[in-house]
Amino acid sequence: MNKFSYKCRDVAESFLISLTEQEHATWLAERGRKVICNKGRYWLETYPGFYSATHSMAKMSAQEATRPSTFCWGFRTSLNDMDAEKANGSIPLHLLTDIDNYTLQTRSPRCRNKLRNLRKQVRIVELNKSDLLLNQGYDVLCSAHARNGYGSLSKRSEYQKDIEKYYDAGHGLVIGGLVDGKLGGYLTSYAVGTTAYVDEVFLDTQYLRTNISLGLFFEWMQICRRSKPIRQVVHGLHAREATGLCRHKEELGLSVVQVPTRIWFAPLTNRIVKQLRPHAYYRLTGHD
Repeated sequence: MNKFSYKCRDVAESFLISLTEQEHATWLAERGRKVICNKGRYWLETYPGFYSATHSMAKMSAQEATRPSTFCWGFRTSLNDMDAEKANGSIPLHLLTDIDNYTLQTRSPRCRNKLRNLRKQVRIVELNKSDLLLNQGYDVLCSAHARNGYGSLSKRSEYQKDIEKYYDAGHGLVIGGLVDGKLGGYLTSYAVGTTAYVDEVFLDTQYLRTNISLGLFFEWMQICRRSKPIRQVVHGLHAREATGLCRHKEELGLSVVQVPTRIWFAPLTNRIVKQLRPHAYYRLTGHD
């Protein structure tokens, strides 16, 4: 297949469809994730035996925020505004709430200059079909993993199966940056209720100089601005140990916000997590 023949959509025509919590939970389950329902709310097993609300801004009531399974050693969920005073922790999120004013005119001169230069080199498109990711996405993933070493690297066949499952339901949105027709990076996302989430961003190292990350996020924000009922965006948890990443997200206009949560650990397990993985403990609890 010629590298110029992939089916893509102009991002100016793209919208992000907002899911209900149940639709999002079903989509996660269809992609092989363990999801359970308790008291009418949905929980995702994020670590073996540990459950979190299926999305960060689920904002359950204190009555709903209870142990979702007998066989779990911990759980965490954000709380609604009425029960925020009952929180015993927080979720540190990179959050942006003023999405209506996220325009080219409100960006800094430095940012506008970067975007102008990027548009001379990179074409940002919606990858509304899976073909380009199936053919070129794994190479981008490998480049990103070699650079940052984050997580484990799946096999090509496993990656392609995950991509096919991602596209089957049509609930997520993927945008990519094309450099001379070749995929230089891509961003996956979804929305639940009024909140849009950046799911993952993978960038080929050889194209970082183009500021492709900035271009992907800016165009994604324009999609969010015109997609109702989205009113705020979340770009991951605060990885305080990754200072460069945090600085980059701050430059994008995101702030670190501590969202009130209810968290529970089985006796002694919180001490073990804190000792073995202090940064993960911070992202789970908001506490040092």
